[in-house]
Amino acid sequence: MAKANFWERLFPVKRDFYKMIRDQAEASTNVVGHLCSWLTSRSEEDYQLLIREADAADRYRFTMEDNLIEAFVTPFDRQDIYSLSVEMDRIVEYAKSTLIEMEAFEVVTDTIIQNMVQQLKGGTDQLVEAIDLLKDVPRKSQIQIGTIRKIQMTIEDEYRAGMVELFKSPDLMQALKYREVYHHIKDAAVFLGYTTDVLHKIVVRVV
Repeated sequence: MAKANFWERLFPVKRDFYKMIRDQAEASTNVVGHLCSWLTSRSEEDYQLLIREADAADRYRFTMEDNLIEAFVTPFDRQDIYSLSVEMDRIVEYAKSTLIEMEAFEVVTDTIIQNMVQQLKGGTDQLVEAIDLLKDVPRKSQIQIGTIRKIQMTIEDEYRAGMVELFKSPDLMQALKYREVYHHIKDAAVFLGYTTDVLHKIVVRVV
């Protein structure tokens, strides 16, 4: 291993971290997209598609972490790469747990859930676009970063509106179930915001 590290220092292995980040981001938005579809269809096919895409996102993350450990050179700070990957993973985990809890609690899709998840999908799509720009024209990603932050605020507004209605419900148990689901989607949006913060820090450093 020491010998391999010596030669890598002389002739660094080319690792495309931009592609690794992009692959994970695309898998993440696909997970949210399958959640959108499942909310309407409630089909086993959409359920399994989400689970498989979440597994793919995990594989991309693990591959990137392995490469970070082995790489002598990275295109920008390795801690930023790691943080970006971890925050994206949290989006996937909360989208996945939204599906699992809705299924377990037999929660029917309502307007708040539908709107929050659709907004989340728009935000993760914007994240992929921003990452696409990172290598060649990072400054242009400011537009997507600004849009993502607006989307996050919209999701927060939807969450509050939903909670107001839940507090009016005479069915406490039902309200608790919906509150749990709303909160998971909101948390996914929070981690989308954290991901965007890391991305913005990277952009500031590389421009």
